[in-house]
Parts: sequence; structure tokens; C-alpha cells
Amino acid sequence: MPRITLNGDVYESEPGQTIIQVADDVGVSIPRYCYHPDIGVEGSCRMCLVEAEGVPKLMPACATPIRDGLIVRSDTERVKEAVRYAMEFLLLHHPIDCPVCDQSGECWLQDYYMEYAGHLSRFPLGQKRRRRKAFDIGPTVKLDQERCILCTRCVRFTENVTRTGEIQVFGRGHTGRIGVFEDRPLDNPYSINVVDVCPVGALTSTDFRFKVRAWFLQGTPSVCGGCSTGCNLRLDHSSRPQGGGIPGYSAREGTIYRTVGRRNEAVNKSWLCDEGRLSFHALEKWPRRTEARTGSETVTVERAIEQIHSRFREIRQQHGESAVAGLGSATSTNEALYLLRRYFGGHTDFRIDRETTLYREQEDDLLRRADKHPNTQGALDLGLDGPLGGLAGLVDAAERGRIRAVWVAFHPQLVGQDDPAVFERLTRLLSAVDFSVVATTHAFHWTDKAAAVLPMAAWSEESGTYTNYAGRVQLAVRAVAPPGAARPLHELMSLMLGRSGETTPSEPAGIFALLGRELPAYSGLDYDMIGSAGCVPERVEETQEVIR
Repeated sequence: MPRITLNGDVYESEPGQTIIQVADDVGVSIPRYCYHPDIGVEGSCRMCLVEAEGVPKLMPACATPIRDGLIVRSDTERVKEAVRYAMEFLLLHHPIDCPVCDQSGECWLQDYYMEYAGHLSRFPLGQKRRRRKAFDIGPTVKLDQERCILCTRCVRFTENVTRTGEIQVFGRGHTGRIGVFEDRPLDNPYSINVVDVCPVGALTSTDFRFKVRAWFLQGTPSVCGGCSTGCNLRLDHSSRPQGGGIPGYSAREGTIYRTVGRRNEAVNKSWLCDEGRLSFHALEKWPRRTEARTGSETVTVERAIEQIHSRFREIRQQHGESAVAGLGSATSTNEALYLLRRYFGGHTDFRIDRETTLYREQEDDLLRRADKHPNTQGALDLGLDGPLGGLAGLVDAAERGRIRAVWVAFHPQLVGQDDPAVFERLTRLLSAVDFSVVATTHAFHWTDKAAAVLPMAAWSEESGTYTNYAGRVQLAVRAVAPPGAARPLHELMSLMLGRSGETTPSEPAGIFALLGRELPAYSGLDYDMIGSAGCVPERVEETQEVIR
């Protein structure tokens, strides 16, 4: 492997890497604007210049491939002076509007000026060029041409990633500017990614714009629940109470304000589709379920669990184990589905619609998949596609009298619309059995048919693992607390198992450890091994037969 000396330290590197890639791998900070690992090299901003031994000129670290024995320094006075000149040039015409810029607090111009520049402008304020201010270039993105530094990241994203080419550079040199053709707006399914890649405040999201200042947000790493790809993302939410003791502060505690792509080269690189990125708004479509109900009485969750288990036990004694069934969801975590199966045994299913036929079907050549659930593969690994036949089979068995009681754990789709036929089948199922329980996130009208209703935490309100279409097990971390008395499904099932005399952990990590002992494909895995990028366990062909 080639060896490179960077700022006096020797590192091994992969053949074909550039200097900036090696620096990123070993934790050496080199400033950059135009460079992005997933959209190609431009080499125009001149912020990443380094000094290489034996080379008379400073070299751009983003475009210089390494060779064995290369000696590079990024911390010499010559380099620092070049970076200061590059910053002065980039700020030459930049407007002084940081207090009102939506990027303030996470702007690379601000950060790099404080770290590498600190100069006073030698350019008269009155001679700064004026450009068109914030205007729509599509339904999701606004452009402020005055703030643009022509790094061309957005241009290369639409050229090299989506291959739609809406954004272009118009003019040359001093007159250059970013824009779109008037008859070709930026409206591809991945358009908001240009906001993520923009290092300054030139491109902003119309959904997030001026909602809350970045320094009032807390970021939580998670996984998109919008489809079976399982894209990695960061949930930005407020953790302060309303007001927070800060004048002018308006963020609401427990509110998700945006999602940002989290880089995972094996899954989604740095990208999110727009519908997945905005899917957290789906949780706002309906009123949330915040209290437990048995019959017409509002009760505590613990009291409801006690009554539900007692009724299930009576029905099993009268009609046999197979008379009580559980229906989960491919939006539930592996931990929740595992405990659901432990309580209901082989009388457990998860198929609401056509998840198992769609979860590997692509909607485009980039990220989107036809199955709008994040954990279909996990449910299959747990063997939940048994003889019950999914929701349709449960309805048939209930109407024939073979199933007398049912537990339904229902999550609405985050992306797209749930098929109305699903609600019609659920209503039929609840009407056909003697006793029915629905654990759900929202107050849907069809839940009125249930004998008992439990408030359930939604995606983003629980921790656990999902297994994507490719078999990669990934960890989603709770960002906000569920409302009212709502609990994650794994907690509800842990309480149910406790009532049956079986002690199980209530924490996801402990439940996953139990799962790994029973499921060969997940054996030996734990949350530390899964980490932030996830991992693909070795598959065992007989996995589903073993779990059954």
C-alpha cells in the first residue's frame, strides 16, 4: 500500500486515492468548498492547496493523486497565505447579511473565515456586485445568487448524480452565476440534496427556511423509514422547551424540523430522495393517539395490558392457541417484531399489503424502492411470512371463526398513501373477531371498532434496528419522545410477555441480544458492531425454518 507523509506523520493509503481523501481518512482537516466525495472533482475553489515536496507550485489536495513516498504539508505559512487569499477572493462580492441568512450557524464561509482568514476587506462595500436575491428555482429550493461562491457542487450533483442537468453556470468569469433554464425548473425527486451540498446560504430549502436557527437544533443519527432502501439520515430536532429561556426562541420541544443526508457509501452515499427527506411530515397528517382505551374507558397503559393479556388467556383456554393472532408491521423494528413473535408464537404475521413482492423492486436508478416499509427483510428473517397469509389471510380466518382474537400493530406509511383497501380489510378483521386490540400511532377512524386501543410510538420516537432490502442491519436512534402515554411497540410487548410470566429486557439492545441467540443470521451481532454504518450478517439459508 502506498505510504504518504502528511504534516510529518506517515500513513498507509489505498491506491488511487487523492491527498484530501487520505487526509479525511486519518482525521487531518483540509479546508474545501468545491470538493465533495460523491459528485466528482472540480478543483476550482483553491481552498485545499497543499505543499508537496519536490513540486514548485502548491497543489490542490482534491485533485492530486497520491504516490508512494509523497511528502505533503497543509500547515505551512505558504499554504496558509494561499488559503487566506482564496478566502478574500471568495468574500470579495459576498453580501454582509449573516444575521438574516438562513445558513448562519452552519455556514462554511463563517467557519473558514474565523479559522483560516480573519482579514479586513480591501474592497469598497459600495462596489460589491448585486445579484438576484432569494427566488424559487423549483418547488423545494430557493436560490440567492448574491451568496453563491460558484463552487458548482449543485451543478455537478444534477449532472453526475441525478443526470437531469437542471442547474448550470451562466456567464463567464466575473459575470458567472448559477441558475436554471426558465422552462426547466429544479423538480427532480432528489432536488433538496443541492441544499445539503451547498456550503453557503445560496441554496435553501423552502420547507425548512426560517423555521428555526441551526444552533437551537440537536441532530440524531437515524435511518429513513420511507422505503426498504434504509437511507442514512440525521434528524434535526429541538430538545429545549418552548421559549427555552432565550428571547426570540420559538422552537418547540420534541419537534422535528428537518432531515439531512448522512453519508453511508454502502447504502445511499450522501443522498436522500425528497419524499423520504420530508416523510417526517406524514406524522402530522392525523391526530396522535396519546391515551390507552379499553372498551369506552380511558385507562393507563399498564392497566390496559393487564386486561388485554387476561382476555387473550381466556380465549386461548377456550379455543386453543391458534385462536389468538398478532399482526405486526414492516415499519416496526426487529426488536419489536421479535417480541411480538415471542408472545404470539407461530400465529404472527406482518404482511399488510404487498411488501414481500415489492421490497427489492426499484422505482428509479438511484435510491427509491417500491416497498414503502424499512424492515421487510427483517420481518422475513424473523419468519413472519408464515401460513397466516398476511392481513387478507387473517380476515378470511377470522370470518370463518378460526381466529377469535387479534392484536394489530399499525404504522402509517411515511411515504405515499396507505391503500384504502388496507383500512377496509382492517375494519373487517376487527369486526369479525370476538376481541381485538390495536396498537397505533394515530387516532384512525377504523380503530373505533377495536375493543382496546394502545398509543404507540412512531418512527423517530423509538430506538431499534431495521434490515434493509440488501440485508444490512442498521441502527435507528430515538430523536424525540412519544406524546402522552405512547410507548414503543417493544415496550408494549415486553409488558405483555411479563404478564405471561416471561421476563424480557425492555431496552432494545438487550432484546437484540436475545434475538441474536435465536436467529442464526444475527448471531454475534450487537449494537457496537452495527455502529453508525450498519453491517450485513452472514445469511443462513434455513434461517426462516429455524426461527419458525
